[in-house]
Amino acid sequence: MNGHRAVAFAVIFVLLGTGCGRQTSGTSPLFPVPQGSTWGFIDNRGKIVIAPRFEAALPFSEGLAAVKREGRWGYIDRNGAEVIPIRYQKAQSFRNGVAIVDTGLPDHPVGLINTSGSWVTQPLFRSLSGADGPDGLLLGQKEPAEGSGFYDRSGNLVLGPYFLAFSFAQGRARVKTSGQANSEDWLIDASGKFLPTKPLVLDGMRYSEGLIAVRQDRKLGYMDLEGNVVIEPRYDQGGEFAEGLAAVQLNGHWTFIDKLGAVAAEFPAGVAFAEPLSDGLSLVSADRDQPGRKFGYVDRKGQWVIKPIWDDAQPFQEGLAYVGNWKDGKAAYIDHQGRSIWEGRSTSP
Repeated sequence: MNGHRAVAFAVIFVLLGTGCGRQTSGTSPLFPVPQGSTWGFIDNRGKIVIAPRFEAALPFSEGLAAVKREGRWGYIDRNGAEVIPIRYQKAQSFRNGVAIVDTGLPDHPVGLINTSGSWVTQPLFRSLSGADGPDGLLLGQKEPAEGSGFYDRSGNLVLGPYFLAFSFAQGRARVKTSGQANSEDWLIDASGKFLPTKPLVLDGMRYSEGLIAVRQDRKLGYMDLEGNVVIEPRYDQGGEFAEGLAAVQLNGHWTFIDKLGAVAAEFPAGVAFAEPLSDGLSLVSADRDQPGRKFGYVDRKGQWVIKPIWDDAQPFQEGLAYVGNWKDGKAAYIDHQGRSIWEGRSTSP
């Protein structure tokens, strides 16, 4: 769906979508907002809590938020105090107590820091992706010719390298062993053992709620962690399972199915694409036959909760969703009833 979004809002939505994680349990959520060319944070009632003064900002995760000032990134706490110096070229949100940062140094700029700003994994990598759990393996690349491999937190290669790989999820990772046109994708477990997938083609990037999308004869179904096909391939499109359901499409019509493959709900007519449930709602694009596709939200019963009136939108997180219109540069946070709790405009490039 991202290919249908406007360039004018690309920066805003990439920022909000990067490393977006749940905030510290027991605290009220804070949300990044643009005000002209600067960013600050609001609470879930739309009140400014941290005044806009940053060039960019990511959502809070695990009590910290990455912010950008004078072209560099660092981290602030919920009071707006700088707790990890603003010195990195790039930064991601914290997950499982660590965050990936790019120092901007030549050759091997990327490493892993903890919430105190100390190195957990020294900057030994050209690229790095987060682990599945607190002690999981990191997906990284040190040299272009090496491909991607899985590393421990000391920076030692444990599995691989592979021509292409995706991060572990639920103890499984999708890898590709070569760049040959006829080379196959595989699933591996945490020991590096190759798991059988034939005669299926992997369609999903990773497991979600114990299932991954696969294809057979160009049709999509789902396979469990043991390699058993539990939902026969019969759909044209489909996404990850979330909150017990997956959105799938057959002959141009979208439905929710459960983990047995039974239809749980049908989407309204005109839905062109549906994202996984988040906060109980699915972000959908509608009017696929019209030049100006719009975005709205459908509940798990397949009913419109927020009609498709937005030019761009993000999934709901922590009770709010970030939406925008291109024509007037309007940005807003809306609640589950579609009411704007904050509105602003962005002049970000």
